[in-house]
Amino acid sequence: MLHMIIEQTKNYKKRIKYDPETKTFNESESDSLSYVRGFLYPYGWIKESGTPPSPHWDVFLMSDKNFELGDEIEIKIIGVFIRSDKDHKMIAVEKNREINEYEELTAHEIEALHKLYPDVREAEGWFGRKKAMEVIETCEKPL
Repeated sequence: MLHMIIEQTKNYKKRIKYDPETKTFNESESDSLSYVRGFLYPYGWIKESGTPPSPHWDVFLMSDKNFELGDEIEIKIIGVFIRSDKDHKMIAVEKNREINEYEELTAHEIEALHKLYPDVREAEGWFGRKKAMEVIETCEKPL
């Protein structure tokens, strides 16, 4: 069972950073990529992978529900965006949502994800659950 910690929501223009010493979420000086590119879905990390700023897996949650910073959500991984810099981004849905693959997302959801990374470079791309699990299992450690 995997869990996601919500670190960024559509309610914040600025990038939110987690401080593990104080266990607080704080706005940074820079705009969040999600806000700049109109991505309205939550972003965070997989709890079982570590805690920022230490190594951890980043994850986008494809859900229209409203969440607060720090919320812990049971998830299932359905895909991954492979990045050339190895800072791969997992794609998840809530555990009870009845889809299991990235390709099963709605056209609107897939379009929203593609707006985040419109310029897919060599050795990058969007992949389904199998590749995501392969990345989690075979990468030395998350970034």
